[in-house]
Amino acid sequence: MGMTEHHSTSGRLTLELHDAAGRLVARRRADNLITTAGRRLLAQLFTGQAQGPALAIAVGSAATAPKPEDSALGSRVDAAPAAITKMDVLVQDGVPRVLASVSATFPAGGGAAQALQEAGIEITLPGQAPVLYNHVSFPVITRAGNLAMTLTWEVYF
Repeated sequence: MGMTEHHSTSGRLTLELHDAAGRLVARRRADNLITTAGRRLLAQLFTGQAQGPALAIAVGSAATAPKPEDSALGSRVDAAPAAITKMDVLVQDGVPRVLASVSATFPAGGGAAQALQEAGIEITLPGQAPVLYNHVSFPVITRAGNLAMTLTWEVYF
């Protein structure tokens, strides 16, 4: 019998709000959908057809359910530069998977409160528009202007 492998990317978002003293005010976790455009971009990066990506995490206020064909958040409110904060190999159900943690912090700004319901990782290649790699929706979380917000994505390959 021949070997068979099934590769699937997946991800889980953790969103945290902190007050000025650094105390945790709220935390949400939600699984996401990888968009078709995000899968295509991964293939382009793998094959060398795309190079030099920059990462950002965007947040929005739309309550619509994510779909594979999404190319942008439903109602983008803000974005922050993101960085890979961890890369590790884990074994799940006897299968090794690579975990990349992507994180962005939105500092407290003192502006108006934001009612957020969606987020996604945007990958931008030089000279091109951002590609929405993934999309997640969650119950409304209100980010007051005095709260810092950190979004961390665990992306599994």
